[in-house]
Amino acid sequence: MTLRASSYLNQVDIGDGTTLLFNGLSMCIDVAPAALADAIKREADLSCLSDEERRHLIDRGHLTDLSPAQEREEFRKTIDFISARVKQTNKRRSSASVTFVLTFDCNLACTYCFQAPVSQRLRRHVMTSELVDDFFANGFPRLFPNRLKKSLFTLFGGEPLLPKNRAAIERILAHVEKFPSARVNVATNATTLPRMIDLIGPEKGKIQSVQITLDGDQPFHDQHRIPHNGRPTFDLMHKAIGRVVDEAKADVAIRIHLHPHRLQSAEQLVQRLDREGLLAHPNIYVYFSPLNSYGADQQTAEDVEIFERIFQHVATKSGRAPSHLLYMNSFLHMQGKKELPTVRYCGLGSGGFYTIDPLGGVYQCYDEAGDSSRRVASLVDGKLEFFALKDEYARRTLDNLPGCLDCSLAIFCGGGCPLRAKDATGSIFAPHCQLNKEFIRQTLKAYYLRQAAAAGDEFPANG
Repeated sequence: MTLRASSYLNQVDIGDGTTLLFNGLSMCIDVAPAALADAIKREADLSCLSDEERRHLIDRGHLTDLSPAQEREEFRKTIDFISARVKQTNKRRSSASVTFVLTFDCNLACTYCFQAPVSQRLRRHVMTSELVDDFFANGFPRLFPNRLKKSLFTLFGGEPLLPKNRAAIERILAHVEKFPSARVNVATNATTLPRMIDLIGPEKGKIQSVQITLDGDQPFHDQHRIPHNGRPTFDLMHKAIGRVVDEAKADVAIRIHLHPHRLQSAEQLVQRLDREGLLAHPNIYVYFSPLNSYGADQQTAEDVEIFERIFQHVATKSGRAPSHLLYMNSFLHMQGKKELPTVRYCGLGSGGFYTIDPLGGVYQCYDEAGDSSRRVASLVDGKLEFFALKDEYARRTLDNLPGCLDCSLAIFCGGGCPLRAKDATGSIFAPHCQLNKEFIRQTLKAYYLRQAAAAGDEFPANG
């Protein structure tokens, strides 16, 4: 039997002479000596392996006697199986996520804002209390017909915490308070947050979590995240973080934007947050998000080095990986081939995520709000009308992304953001990798190091 390294084998250097092997087809994860991992990668002589070690690597999928074409076919079969399971799960969906775009107006003029064209055209429109009532009475029951176990509601904009949005926010909170298990979040620039602090708190009927974005350290942030008059905003946002956790007793998600070739600024910010005790604060979650325009092809060696360093530093101090891939923690315990719960990048097309804008347009993603050609439905005078785009988005899974079938990380990534793919290629049925691969690697490494530290010499059991 002629063996070779699996086409879906990935490696992450742990830094202590060992390497994390994880397979994008079998979803198996193992720890191996770095020298062995390197030999497998180079397909060098593996005669040093015992029969038991060789069988283990074959059973886990890291070594294979299949040709690349045969492995690719096995990957397609796995995707088809999971997709069929996902479709059945979606029919029984018991969770809901709704984003309210309260206004397209914003009091900032960030240099990279993707909403700027829509904001200029539609900024006078504000969500009314009547539309909120109409949505909960007639829209929500049709979008989510199943009995729900939990619901998530997000307030978005523009800037959702502008004073003119208070009436709509209060109506949303009044409706959500009637749900048995629901949470309300807001994504805000926090510059007007002090005027809304009474609406924020841990209890039911309040905004329980606040997301605030920082662009890096103070000098860099104040060059990019600014109002039209150019005044600095870092101090306003920084003070708002303290007010939310100390005064309102609510949670804060600090989103740190990553700008190409400016990761030194992100590192300076991380160091400041660490000195202030915010990385380890129980009510604060810090995570990284690359700008939409920041792709893997723009990464320099220095970018990669800094990203790994700050990623692992935040993970160590906070106990959580600073990414959107928190579910990957469970993969470390897989002792055999497992199926993933989904084969898509996000909730778009799943039937569990919807966005409604001030005009009654219903979308699958808040990035498309305001573009009436991208609506999946419309709510007007109590009537919800669906459009064909809803079915198109439902087909955006890995089995319909041929460009992903040879990727060793596709089943962890789901093909990347469909909207960014559309911007780049004109079609949602294309991959958009951005920095996904590096996020996946560092997330797995962070959770491995965390669990290894907690388990001591007993972890990993299958090394």
